[in-house]
Amino acid sequence: MQRHLWKGFLVPELTLQSAWEYATGGPWPEPEGLSGDERPMALAIKESLAGIGLSSPNPSVGCILMRDGRVIGRGAHLQAGGLHAEVAAIRDSKNRGEATDGASAYVTMEPCCHTGRTPPCTGALIQAGIKRAVVGVRDPDPRVAGGGIASLTNSGIEVAEGVLGNACARLHAPFFKAVQTGMPWVMVKLALGSDGGIGPQGKKINVTSPGVQSIAHALRRVCDGILVGRNTVAVDDPMLTDRWQALADIRFSNRANPPNRIFSRIVLDSRGTLSRDRRIWQGAEGHASMRVLTETAPPIEGVVDICLPPGPGGCSLPHLLHELSRRGFSRLLVEGGASVASRFLDANLVDVLHVFRSSKPAGGPAVTLNIEGFGLHLAPLRFDGGQWEVFNKIAM
Repeated sequence: MQRHLWKGFLVPELTLQSAWEYATGGPWPEPEGLSGDERPMALAIKESLAGIGLSSPNPSVGCILMRDGRVIGRGAHLQAGGLHAEVAAIRDSKNRGEATDGASAYVTMEPCCHTGRTPPCTGALIQAGIKRAVVGVRDPDPRVAGGGIASLTNSGIEVAEGVLGNACARLHAPFFKAVQTGMPWVMVKLALGSDGGIGPQGKKINVTSPGVQSIAHALRRVCDGILVGRNTVAVDDPMLTDRWQALADIRFSNRANPPNRIFSRIVLDSRGTLSRDRRIWQGAEGHASMRVLTETAPPIEGVVDICLPPGPGGCSLPHLLHELSRRGFSRLLVEGGASVASRFLDANLVDVLHVFRSSKPAGGPAVTLNIEGFGLHLAPLRFDGGQWEVFNKIAM
């Protein structure tokens, strides 16, 4: 696979596998070429990618167990209430016939030390006889917040912190934001022509190439909800479903990505004026449909209504984000055109802005984005038929 240098990373050319890495916040450090503790921590980051979009509202933590320079166990948190990464790695090592006594654990986030849906991971590591734990970043959850490291240290386990810490902080940034603000991670996606246009009004067109569309579908798969405005539904009548599996059977480590990602489809329709024959209201592979209102409207069978206070241009977006977080949303993808994107940007509620620019004109109204003060402008990546710009609040 060919790679090019970008921001100090060796970035793979656009494939379905690399599209997944970009959608999850990467590119991520490649284990090849790294040494010492960084190499297994990079492996743990790669392992964690299998759980992104599945473990909400929990973070998708990755864990690697090493002994005598060999990987003896791998694990990732794949579902809330399911095995945490450390326990999954310990179980994996036992299934391989490997003893964990005296091994080292590499974990992207501090092991938990409280009992929730599952017992504390610190206890599992101690019982497994782990002699050394390498932690990428501390858990900001007040129930942990250094307590996990203290528990390990008090049990005689050597602990090292901060290995690939910046990458682990980016990996778990959505969880950090949820803990600190009570709101999900917000990604906005826009597709523009070379003329800055989004296409003629009232007409549906494809602006981006199939290769870039693979990133768009990867962005959907990592999220718990896809949000659009009423105009997008009125003009395009989209289904907003997961078509990633139609592109390829992506595999992470030794696990297949689930055949369908179940996320919610959210429509900003303040007055409830969209007709009930719109395709987004129909059931599709388990995807729930939500309608965000600011006033009472006739119900639509099978559609969940969220009634919120009004705000600029429609509903109060901060109220919406807090409500989605309360419902377990960790990541939200905003796909609904320039006006909806501008509302989120103007309210300073965007964490990552993805702008796909085609090499061909699209026509229609030109979009001018006011991103001054928004965050860091990451250098554009060039792909087939255009380029991709990412504006991100998290430094690479």
